[in-house]
Amino acid sequence: MVLETPLLRVSRPVAACQRCRAAKIKCDGKLPACTACEKSNRASECSSTNDQFARGKERSYVATLESKVEKLERKIAEARARRKSSTALMQDVDSAAPRRSSVETVKGVRSVNKRAERRKEASDIDELVSDFGLLAVNATARDFYGFTTEMSYARLILSASSKEPMPTGLVKALPPRYAATPLIQHYVNNIYSILPIFEEATLYACVDSIYHLDNIGKPFDFWVVRMVLAIASLCQSEQRGDTLYSDAVGHVNAALEHAEKVLHPGFISSIQALVLLVIYATMDPHHFDSWTLIGAASRAMVDLGIHQDPSRSTPISKTKLEIRRRVYWCVYSLDRSTSLVQTRAFSFSDDSAHVHLPFHHSPSTPRSSPQTHVFLQTFDSALSLFRIRQIQSEWYMDLFQSGRTQWADPYPYIWKQYNLMTEWFADMSPTTLPALRSFFELELLYSYVYILSPSSRVPHIHEYAQRLIFEHCIAYSSHLLAILTQPSNTTKPPVTFYDAMRCYMTGRQFVDVLSRNMDTILDPRQPFPPAP
Repeated sequence: MVLETPLLRVSRPVAACQRCRAAKIKCDGKLPACTACEKSNRASECSSTNDQFARGKERSYVATLESKVEKLERKIAEARARRKSSTALMQDVDSAAPRRSSVETVKGVRSVNKRAERRKEASDIDELVSDFGLLAVNATARDFYGFTTEMSYARLILSASSKEPMPTGLVKALPPRYAATPLIQHYVNNIYSILPIFEEATLYACVDSIYHLDNIGKPFDFWVVRMVLAIASLCQSEQRGDTLYSDAVGHVNAALEHAEKVLHPGFISSIQALVLLVIYATMDPHHFDSWTLIGAASRAMVDLGIHQDPSRSTPISKTKLEIRRRVYWCVYSLDRSTSLVQTRAFSFSDDSAHVHLPFHHSPSTPRSSPQTHVFLQTFDSALSLFRIRQIQSEWYMDLFQSGRTQWADPYPYIWKQYNLMTEWFADMSPTTLPALRSFFELELLYSYVYILSPSSRVPHIHEYAQRLIFEHCIAYSSHLLAILTQPSNTTKPPVTFYDAMRCYMTGRQFVDVLSRNMDTILDPRQPFPPAP
């Protein structure tokens, strides 16, 4: 019989203890305490996930199977009891029983059926809620084997971040290697030097596999090379619609053909692929929304626990730890930059993360001679970017995001952050390329204007601050104009959609301070600064 051999269909969830789930580390589920808790001398604190749930709603594979078996056994017993009772009623005719009317019989049956239906409905709802709980546990884990419908993680991300649809049929053919090499070098000099999302050897390994005669390239290799070529082409594009812009769109279309095999949860390579797409979106805002993409990358990073350095007791190779830190700080920098430009909240707070800076041995010191690093790729520029993003994150959260209560005396805090940014630029490594130094100077001037501008904490700015905003706005516009007049094929900081937003914000602050107090700003006498 079918009931004698029931078919059990149970989705296998990941049963982890509370401590492993909070730390986002792998849990082997051993009893009475898992291996991770035993190594950290916290075996007494190890508690199974099943302790949080009622009987029959456990998130354990074995417990779920047991509850399913018990439920099926009860159904078999009820079916056998009903069969025996119906046979006995057919054989036994009780003439002494009073005869009931047909109306009473129908009423009794209906009331019993209604109660049974309500119980079944409540049971079905409980099972549905339990299934949703299992889905929430597994959807971002490695044991998640994909969606059962046509929707996928890649399609979800791309559909949510797309603005204008990409032109169909416009796929750029892979250029010869001699033609791709200058574009790759342009990317390394201008983008990779400040956002090293992966090792440089990984980039050239992807290039070698793509151009190999046996065509041994993997989907991730194609994605990396195509996105690098697209970003490099877009950096040199003069306007939307020119040849380089069309080449960039064609390379992105070619990369998106591998999206289903590259963009999937549970892997660091997927976050690296998303970061490349975020960088492209900052230069092509017509097709992709960078804020949505960096939000997806941040969520995937947090789900993998990359926002926390592993404990010292966790065995992990230096290479893997370095990649984790690179991914975190690149995502962190793009998230902070996006939030400041678009005046949005951060995807994750500084207090929730604890990751050391990468490149402990690679960057050069300020005392080193520039000639010793001519043929070496240093990461001083990347570290400079990470440090300014940390400073910006702190004062942006305190002044613009943490509350709306006006501060009685805000300028001691403002001057402290102001001086930190000044010292950051003064302590920059002498090996920094002139183009990147220009990029950081623009970042500094923009940050000056931003921190001195009105906010909920400082609704009325001081006259001295207004004079500083006026001067920094002029310096910012002059510096940006000098960069824009340089040829596009030279080594210069890439001009992105964020630069256009910064220029707009700086111009608004310039007009605002002039309209507020023109006489004081144009007065040759310098106003007295507020007390520190």
